[in-house]
Amino acid sequence: MNAMPPPRRPTWRSMAGALVLAALGASASHAAQARPDVTAAAASAKAFAPTATRTLGARPPVVTRHHATIAGQRVAYQAIVSEWPVPGDDGEPMGVMVTEAYLAGKQPDASRPVTFIYNGGPGSSSWSLQMEGLGPKLYQAATGAFVDNPDSLLDASDLVFIDPLGTGASFPLAGRDASPAWNTPGDAESIRSVIERWLRDNGRTTSPQFLMGESYGTMRSVAILHADAKHNALHLHGVILLSLVLKTGENDDIQAIGLLPSLAASAYVRGLRQAPAANVEDAYAQAVQFARTEYASALLEGASLSAERLHAVAQAMSAQVGISPAPLEKAHLRIDRNAFAHALLGGKANEHAGSLDTRQTGGPDLDALPAPYNDPSMTLGKRPEHAFEGYLKSLDYVAAGEYRYLNLAINRGSWFYSVKETGDATDSLDTVPWLVDAMHAHPSLRLFTAGGYFDTNTPLGVATYQLDHADIDRSRWTAKAYAAGHGIAEDVVQRAKLAGDLRAFVKAPGPASTDTR
Repeated sequence: MNAMPPPRRPTWRSMAGALVLAALGASASHAAQARPDVTAAAASAKAFAPTATRTLGARPPVVTRHHATIAGQRVAYQAIVSEWPVPGDDGEPMGVMVTEAYLAGKQPDASRPVTFIYNGGPGSSSWSLQMEGLGPKLYQAATGAFVDNPDSLLDASDLVFIDPLGTGASFPLAGRDASPAWNTPGDAESIRSVIERWLRDNGRTTSPQFLMGESYGTMRSVAILHADAKHNALHLHGVILLSLVLKTGENDDIQAIGLLPSLAASAYVRGLRQAPAANVEDAYAQAVQFARTEYASALLEGASLSAERLHAVAQAMSAQVGISPAPLEKAHLRIDRNAFAHALLGGKANEHAGSLDTRQTGGPDLDALPAPYNDPSMTLGKRPEHAFEGYLKSLDYVAAGEYRYLNLAINRGSWFYSVKETGDATDSLDTVPWLVDAMHAHPSLRLFTAGGYFDTNTPLGVATYQLDHADIDRSRWTAKAYAAGHGIAEDVVQRAKLAGDLRAFVKAPGPASTDTR
């Protein structure tokens, strides 16, 4: 990461880097055909710009009627754009949060599931999951058009997309300090409160309720579960964690063990992996087995590992990840992700693979850009703010300011992850115990987790390891993996598979485990 001015509160830098990249997303299919709206440098400048404010208080909701063809069926739906005042520490509004809700049918149906959706960052709007994933419309970067989304979840669940304060169309109020919302507990409570009010105002308090977050949004979801333990206002049936990150720090050995399968899958898809495999799923599964046995055993020995054993494991590891054994042996079986991204391309000068999606390749033109805009698997400048503003106008809603796809001013200058009992900020957070507590407190709560094989930024294996060692009921956990990068739903083929799995999860009558990792 490039050097930035000192933050007002401590920030865990390596996690911030991973989650900022994750918020920006990547897509193999989109990257090949997308037409940039602005240059990467201009997009970066917008992302780092100071947070804009609004002067108007919350306005009444607006309702429009639409239809879309979803899963082969014509679905009529209402779109409701609502504004919600967000109280500060003194109880007075410090900002206004915006939700875009889509309700299937001519009239709301209280028996239908309703899913609340947001992305991560921190500092990301709900754009990518809404307009490149599971909403009723898809944004086509190549043409700038919004078209029906055949893979939307609207046929199975009503959908409510949330822009956290300072992102999207959600703005702080001028003259007010919005920083109480720019930390994990404050962010979770602000969104939890909006969800509670949305359910009440729309007559949906008894509907089956689901939370869906991506990347940092997965930590947000678990933090919302934790925050609601004090209120018991939500009646959640399930929590959906995509490209999940559950802790801001982890033991180096665990990180290495969890990362290796993603490296192996990346090597397989580029034809570099030497160990035979039937497909990428098989390559990933083999690598998981190797990582948790022979590789883990060698890492645990540390400096006491014999030269002979080090050599043997480096040879076996080389067959998995497609890198020469000599540098693996020299690095004592540790793999630097940046070095791996360079090695994937045969060590070509000034070329490296992406980290959000290792199938993507970048050249020296990216090197001058500030992090995270120098990652080749980002869709640089292809998510124009004015496009979403135009879409909102089609819903009879005019944003109070310029739509903010990504706000790195929050991520880099304002955010911290946790708070001690004393109220002091800390730079560490482990949400796994919160998830365990929620599943114990609510025996009907179900869990869905998913990640992409080619995501080395938030590798699926790390969070999977953490959950495998958590005290949760396996019959209530559905675990999936996809041949995608970090933005699973941005991949056309994998979006359809993800949507099918999510439909089954939402419609399931009770606890049922499916593990296809």
